[in-house]
Amino acid sequence: MRNKYVVYLILLLGLSSCGNDRDTQKQRFLIRGNEALSQQNYREATRFYNEALKIDSCYSPAWNNLGVTRFEQKQYGKALEAYDAALACNPEDVEAILNRTNAYYETNQLYRAEDDIAYLIRNMPDSSELHFRLGLVHAKMHKFEAAINDFSTAIQLDALNMDAFVNRGTVYYYMNRLGDARKDLNRARNSGEQIGNTYNALALIAAEDDSLDLALQYIQTALSAEPMQPYFLNNRGYIHLLRGETDLSRADIDQSITLDPDNAWAYRNKARWYHSNGNYEEAIRLYLQALKKDTFIQKIHIFLGDSYHANGQQQEACRVWKQALEMGEAGAEQRLEENKCR
Repeated sequence: MRNKYVVYLILLLGLSSCGNDRDTQKQRFLIRGNEALSQQNYREATRFYNEALKIDSCYSPAWNNLGVTRFEQKQYGKALEAYDAALACNPEDVEAILNRTNAYYETNQLYRAEDDIAYLIRNMPDSSELHFRLGLVHAKMHKFEAAINDFSTAIQLDALNMDAFVNRGTVYYYMNRLGDARKDLNRARNSGEQIGNTYNALALIAAEDDSLDLALQYIQTALSAEPMQPYFLNNRGYIHLLRGETDLSRADIDQSITLDPDNAWAYRNKARWYHSNGNYEEAIRLYLQALKKDTFIQKIHIFLGDSYHANGQQQEACRVWKQALEMGEAGAEQRLEENKCR
């Protein structure tokens, strides 16, 4: 499982009152660009924002919204260029700074995202949203204790911030603090918000407890809320695999990869599928592919070691299980002892 914690809020600048003809003309292009962007007509949105920039090459709202257009098309590097241009024109453009953290997050420039959000927090310390965003960054950096503190601060500032409850619960799950995770996720469930993410995380906790019928019920609820969400499909595939329903498992995992080829957790689960079918070499290949995409994937070193062991590569199995022990993966110490790894 991999939580793609949230899609960051994308902020579009409002328009000021009209001034001279030049200002009015560039603002009209901005309005038309925003209308096109709202309809996901990225080509037209880009054209209108560029027209505004032809009138004023340092019109920061147009640069900012051009960055949003690129971000929505997953052109994260180009989005960064646009946000940087907006900030070169107006260093105090809060919307551009916020949006730049989105692109930093997606390109794994996490220390830069952390710096931008910390700067904003110094100026707006009572913003629940900013502490929440910092928690997302720290979670992706695997600074879990810091992420818990960030989400807790966000909740203290806004007790109705259900995103913070869901994400804090998910981090508790990563830390194997399942009781705390359930408490937060049930709080979100009772609110009726974040249904998909809440039930997705509850499904994984139920799977950890070997309550597979309940896990399947929860993940079906998540998919009812968001039927084509690739992470939910992947997790249903994982649960089907645990239930021995290999055909259903493979279909879900493959569909998840088709929808999001960068989801490392799906490659982990597909590797498990191959392992369960006795194709250990293909399982090893996919585990290694998953690790290239994301070095933190729950239990992946345990599973990779198991496949090395089943494939007769005992030395490699011991090496990877030692990594699993360092990562705090449950079951590592037992495997090392049983296989006399030194």
